[in-house]
Amino acid sequence: MKPSSRIPPEIISYCDRYAEGLAELTTNRERIDVMKDLLPELLRDKQLFHRILHDLIERGEYPDLRYATMFDSEYILYTHPGHLFSLRMFIWKPGTYDPIHDHNSWGVIGPVIGHLEVINYRRIDNGSQEGHARLVETNRQTIQPGDTYFVLPLNDGIHKTGNPTAETIIQVSIYGEGQAKRDHINGFNLETNITYPIFAPKIKKKHLAMMALSCLDSQ
Repeated sequence: MKPSSRIPPEIISYCDRYAEGLAELTTNRERIDVMKDLLPELLRDKQLFHRILHDLIERGEYPDLRYATMFDSEYILYTHPGHLFSLRMFIWKPGTYDPIHDHNSWGVIGPVIGHLEVINYRRIDNGSQEGHARLVETNRQTIQPGDTYFVLPLNDGIHKTGNPTAETIIQVSIYGEGQAKRDHINGFNLETNITYPIFAPKIKKKHLAMMALSCLDSQ
């Protein structure tokens, strides 16, 4: 998403500050520390999110609902033109969680409203068997409105997030540039120890097309 007149000027202003703060940093820990300081101001800006949600319902122009996201509850608020980071909003209905997964990048997340639960896992196998992973739960955290939590790339950040309450939650996440040479994130099935790729819809459609083309070519 490129900056345009549809993006609220407040979002552009916040993201300009994020870009300035992240520009010269070289480690994930530095980037996380900066965003843990900067993101809470946005999380506390409830009037801005009230306006974003109201306009989304009334006009449907921003965030762009035509943009296919990896999760149904996900909305793209801003993508830095140089791919330095992306800003996303998630809306969790009561009792809903995403699957256990990793990330390709660092991230800082936090709720605007509601109490967000984060469940963290550690991988205890050696990764030698493709499509297989054994996980153990390490801890659970409840993130209060305005507070933040950070994630690290790949096996260092396996977790799931969601809403253990009876109220709807608004979550905001900022994710850095991808640091893994893959076009998906990994999902994990805790009961079967199976790992599986989670693709963005556009990537998934391309993979399906490649499979269909391979079948056509073999006929």
